[in-house]
Amino acid sequence: MKVRFVVVLRILICFVLIIGLLLVERMGIQYSVQKSEIDILPIADDIQNKPLADTKTCLYIMDSSDANSTHAEPQFTQILTDMRVPFEQIDVSTEEIPDFGDYETVLVGCMNLSPLGSKILDLSSYVYDGGAVMFGLPMEKETALDVISNKIGIDESSYDFYTLQDFKSAENFMLGYETIYKIEDAYDSSMKIAISDRCEVFATNADGNIPLVWRTSYGDGRFVVCNFGYCEKAYRGIYASAYSLLEDVCVYPIINASNFYLDDFPSPVPNGDSEYIMRDYGMGVAEFYSYVWWPDVLRIASKHDIPLTGVVIETYEDNTSENLKSNGSTSDFYYYGNMLLNRGGEIGYHGYNHQPLCGPDYIYEYDEGYSVWESYTAMYNAMTELTDFVGSLFPSSNACVYVPPSNILSDAGREMIVNDFPQIRCIASNYLPGENAYAQEFEVKEDGMIEAPRTISGCILDDYMMMTAFSELNMHYVSSHFMHPDDLLDVDRGAEMGWEVLKTRYNYYMDWLDQNVPYIRKVTGSGLAGSVQRYSNLTLHKTNDENGTTIDFDGFIDEAYCLVRVNNGSLADIEGAEATQLNDNLYLIRVDDSSIRINTDTEVAGNE
Repeated sequence: MKVRFVVVLRILICFVLIIGLLLVERMGIQYSVQKSEIDILPIADDIQNKPLADTKTCLYIMDSSDANSTHAEPQFTQILTDMRVPFEQIDVSTEEIPDFGDYETVLVGCMNLSPLGSKILDLSSYVYDGGAVMFGLPMEKETALDVISNKIGIDESSYDFYTLQDFKSAENFMLGYETIYKIEDAYDSSMKIAISDRCEVFATNADGNIPLVWRTSYGDGRFVVCNFGYCEKAYRGIYASAYSLLEDVCVYPIINASNFYLDDFPSPVPNGDSEYIMRDYGMGVAEFYSYVWWPDVLRIASKHDIPLTGVVIETYEDNTSENLKSNGSTSDFYYYGNMLLNRGGEIGYHGYNHQPLCGPDYIYEYDEGYSVWESYTAMYNAMTELTDFVGSLFPSSNACVYVPPSNILSDAGREMIVNDFPQIRCIASNYLPGENAYAQEFEVKEDGMIEAPRTISGCILDDYMMMTAFSELNMHYVSSHFMHPDDLLDVDRGAEMGWEVLKTRYNYYMDWLDQNVPYIRKVTGSGLAGSVQRYSNLTLHKTNDENGTTIDFDGFIDEAYCLVRVNNGSLADIEGAEATQLNDNLYLIRVDDSSIRINTDTEVAGNE
């Protein structure tokens, strides 16, 4: 009898242990929140958004009568603003061009130079006397171009344009130069020209027969020509890098942050089967998420030291009424959410369901199958339920980032978040424009909301995504990527390719990032938001002399980052900052003081 009792007791103990292990496995180890190294600062009146110094150092010339110049204008003004170049904008079709000598640099954003008239000769004299001019767009062959073509390094020109299909940076010009970046939807966008041997060529097409960015000296000054006609948001980094070739020492603030979002995660795990998951793994969707996808994502994140940011969807019911039910099934949320938090990740908000915060009066530009909420109260109830749900599951996580479902957010929905949900400090939508998209800049709005968009998405990582990623490393020194667990259920997002292919591409991007920007900070969503705050608050005041440049920062808080390109001579030392050399003449600097000094060993050269 005693033996039987011992046997039963042992079986009972085994059952208890098994149940305990299953509970641990389903709920995950209890999380401990890791404090972000880059705090979001409190909303305050002295937090500004990209203020420019009062003294205008750059003259930007555009032509509103030229469709190409008008199309490029919002890109050039944003690039100059983000680089903190204080500029005077002149519309050559309606305004008189001021004296070039009042400015350190001139940016010409016109394809046809004829409206400049005789001022084109003054522009040449300005450069000869030490000025710096960038032609930001490919130029049409006409009399004004013929007048200065030899001075800017063009030996022969044509009325025809090349169809540019790819872009290759010269070694040590742009970060990521070892890769050739293909251009989607190519068209005739670059001048057919032959340039002089005295030109320094910084970018070409893959074959090297189309010069895309070059610089030539003229007298004591410089011309930079950008023969790249795709003046769109996804290519800003190319134009910023071209502009950085103008000054002896070019300094501009950057964000210096890389983060990775998992949208719709944690969320209810779909039941049933998927054609392609069953084809490749012979298991259902829930099993695949638990035993294949999630362990793979964690391994890749661990390999590249990435803190993941997951944003919660509470339910996939399409209810947009005022009466909403709480999701009582929380085991998957605990399991995945706790594991993410324990690995240094972060939880944010995505939606009660996947219906964007758009009220009854909102009209979608493009029908993606979404509904509108029946009232403002319905939207408010949905966000209240979501924030309560996340707070009950992860009470110490301090969620503060909101990602709009499908990157769609109405003005009314945004206003509600700002006014009624003060714990949300950052909106992370989409950087690139698109139908229905709430497209953003990296900035802080007047209402204190931090806008920290995601720049690329998915695992396919096509040519356009890679070009955008390359551009943003050189524009803002930033990477912000997102993907969904259910990419494997959607053919448009690569389901037919299968997870093994998509995983390889995802890992390739991580390798590419580590190789090209090994010093970039890897942060969560709130870490990127805090970085954007500090970046947006800076104003730069430059004072140049023959031995270097002094930079005084207004709005310096506790740290700042800049890119520095030394075009004349070499970097001798930096006072008030720590410098990391990225290539021959490009440096990443961490600013530790509100005033820094960049000392250079100069070289003087000129050509007529």
